[in-house]
Amino acid sequence: MTTTTLDEQEETRLYDEFRRELEEVEEGKQRHKMLKHMIKQLKFAKWRKERFHWFDQYFQNVRPITLWIMLVTGALMPVVLFSIFIWVSLWVE
Repeated sequence: MTTTTLDEQEETRLYDEFRRELEEVEEGKQRHKMLKHMIKQLKFAKWRKERFHWFDQYFQNVRPITLWIMLVTGALMPVVLFSIFIWVSLWVE
């Protein structure tokens, strides 16, 4: 199942859930409050979908050597930072 299909299913599920909730609520402040909450959730879902689409596109086009460089950099970064910390603390004393 692709990511776009999952996104579309999630969006459809949200719309169905919102429709059911709106049918249960009467007119007035409570309905207005619920509509604002639903709009906020939909905007967040859209924002999240756009962000992850960029992220997915980037990692689909990345070459294996780039992944290895990322992994090695991530693995060595704590060692480098700790070494710098020790060096600075010895230099300060």
